[in-house]
Amino acid sequence: MRGRDLTTGSIRTHTWALAWPVMLSIFFQTLYQAVDAFWVSRLADEALAAVNMSQLALFASVSLTIGITVGSGVLMAMSIGARAIDEAERILGQSFVLNFIAAAILTTLVLALRAPILRAVGATDAIFPMAKDYLTITASAMVLMFLFFAAVFGFNSQGDNTTVTMLFAISTALNIVLDPLLIFGWLGFPRLGVRGAAIATVISQVVLLASGLTLLATRDMMVRFRFRRLVIRRDSTARVLAIGFPASLTSLMGPLLMATLTAVVARSFGDHGAIAVSVGFRAEVFALLPAIGFGVAGLALIGQNMGAGNAERARRSYRTALFFALSFGSVVGLLAVAFAGPIARTFTDDPVVIGYAQRYLRTIPWSYGVMGSGMVVIMSFQGLRRSWRGAAISALRLAVLSGAAIVLAAVLDAPIGIVWLSVILANVVSAGVGYLVLERQFARPAQPHGPPRPAAQTNS
Repeated sequence: MRGRDLTTGSIRTHTWALAWPVMLSIFFQTLYQAVDAFWVSRLADEALAAVNMSQLALFASVSLTIGITVGSGVLMAMSIGARAIDEAERILGQSFVLNFIAAAILTTLVLALRAPILRAVGATDAIFPMAKDYLTITASAMVLMFLFFAAVFGFNSQGDNTTVTMLFAISTALNIVLDPLLIFGWLGFPRLGVRGAAIATVISQVVLLASGLTLLATRDMMVRFRFRRLVIRRDSTARVLAIGFPASLTSLMGPLLMATLTAVVARSFGDHGAIAVSVGFRAEVFALLPAIGFGVAGLALIGQNMGAGNAERARRSYRTALFFALSFGSVVGLLAVAFAGPIARTFTDDPVVIGYAQRYLRTIPWSYGVMGSGMVVIMSFQGLRRSWRGAAISALRLAVLSGAAIVLAAVLDAPIGIVWLSVILANVVSAGVGYLVLERQFARPAQPHGPPRPAAQTNS
């Protein structure tokens, strides 16, 4: 049977077993986006910025509902820890219904407001038409992404991240093949430019979702996807949203942070500055691999062990994930600093953009380890059903970065290399405060939240 009981055995072994497939999955997803960026940048630097800004707008929209899958995943993991498998399957089915409803609402809003959204993240007249085309196509298929997120947390909560890795690998390979065919019109395909990159993404997402649902419904899963579980129950929906709403706000902070930095830099340094943020962001996503991998591992471990009533084992799980995220994030940061030049030149040949991007990659990566630690802290709060505290830490990071960047760029007219220091300051302050608060939470003698109340063991 696929799946893993995380309430017994070596915490380090479980952490690695859960984290490396997540890191590979995010690597493939990042490669997916990097391939888009690589091919689109061959059209024009403005095309690269257009795709990046569109993806920021899309990520911000997705972040509003990622809490549904986080909340469902935490309750599902706690149900597994409490050996309430029927309840875990019902929560999984409910998450698909809630994600579908959220996708329908957000797709309508994004399509109606795409022009002001893109202007808000810094799309200039040269960038706007391409950004609008990309966002229109990808937002129209947003439901695919939302439903697959529900499947991802379904696999993760029962300790099976290897399947997700395999699915992302297949989807990425398909996107790599389709991108140049549809962007440049190779082998008789129509030349669609930026729209071709968006269409390739949508096709890959269709394959990803169909494969994920098929595997999640197989008989050898610990917790299976069943169509009869596609129902909503008011009490458990309220518990999902109690965890998920602040988790959504937390996820929203990341795109808002990048959008704020892009907008501030664009106003002070023009399109060259905005494109440099796009280049730096492409490299930075790779730095998030260990943070997300160990954070997701910690979330699953904390959820199952809190469900089993073992708060001390949950605490040790968090600290193990934190140590690994700090260590590996620091190594990735050193590599980014060492190879700043080649990374920047991969995405552009504009000397001004290369200079700005090199300064970005020789400054911000020094805080990648701390940034990763902060992500583990935030996800640990979610595993403890204390999502509001994680949201507050994310809001602190956004506030520090926004304030520092505006003061440095707009008030003091500092050079761009100094403006990048605002990101380091935000990472250090938010991670430090989050660590202190979470340690106090774990130091309490009793945890007030046990496993979710199981439903009656029926087939409803």
